Amino acid sequence: MCTITTHAVTLEKKLDQGNLRLIPLCDEHLPYLYRWNSDTDVLYWTEADDVIEPYSPETVRAIYGGVSKNAFCFLAQLDDKPIGECWLQRMNLPKVRSLYPETCDVRRIDLCIGEKEYWGKGIGTEMLALLVRFAFEQEKVDVLRCFSEDYNLRSRRAFEKNGFSLVLSEPVSTPSQKRNVEYHWELTKEDFLSFSG
Repeated sequence: MCTITTHAVTLEKKLDQGNLRLIPLCDEHLPYLYRWNSDTDVLYWTEADDVIEPYSPETVRAIYGGVSKNAFCFLAQLDDKPIGECWLQRMNLPKVRSLYPETCDVRRIDLCIGEKEYWGKGIGTEMLALLVRFAFEQEKVDVLRCFSEDYNLRSRRAFEKNGFSLVLSEPVSTPSQKRNVEYHWELTKEDFLSFSG
């Protein structure tokens, strides 16, 4: 039995750095996920909570197996080299879901570049752009609601560059040296159409 529920969608875009492809995440990609989720430098940026221990293979399988049931999960490749992962997920936070009408299709995007030599090159912004376009043009999503914390300025810039508006800043329930404020970013279908021209 497969851990990751997969799909048949591939997204791609030509960048200055090479060809960016988001391919369906599947069980054969688990070794990459194990490696990235055992690197505490990577986990520092992808997890809001302080992570001092690498994630075990069992934890990794539980995370991606669970998320993939309600999401399009992708492996990100640059010129066929796996560099990270991302997903477009149905909103899974009841507090956020309650802010919108029941008939509204609300989703979130999460992403990670696991290969550190690709950090700070704008690739995360381009991964986000591909998922945003897929969400609104193919999935007909009504609104995207995404999250970042005060320590992750790159994430904030990626949302801003893709037309998201900051709609909420709130103190985290358990502040730490790493984070004190959580930001909520929103992009509606109408704003996407205006932003993308």
